[in-house]
Amino acid sequence: MSNPLTDDQLRHTALTLLEKELGPVETLRFLAMVRREPFDYQAWRDDRFAGLTVEDLFRRMQAAEVASP
Repeated sequence: MSNPLTDDQLRHTALTLLEKELGPVETLRFLAMVRREPFDYQAWRDDRFAGLTVEDLFRRMQAAEVASP
């Protein structure tokens, strides 16, 4: 297992990925939206993982780890 990213590394990686996928304009739009709109993490999490078992989540994590360089 790799070492966790520092906050700076995580921020840089996330912004790089967003910009690569969305482009600079949409990345800025997304960041502005996240900042101004309230976000209920627990509701998002409950919706995102509804119906998944711990085993399902574990398999997804394993697959993601194998796919990472």
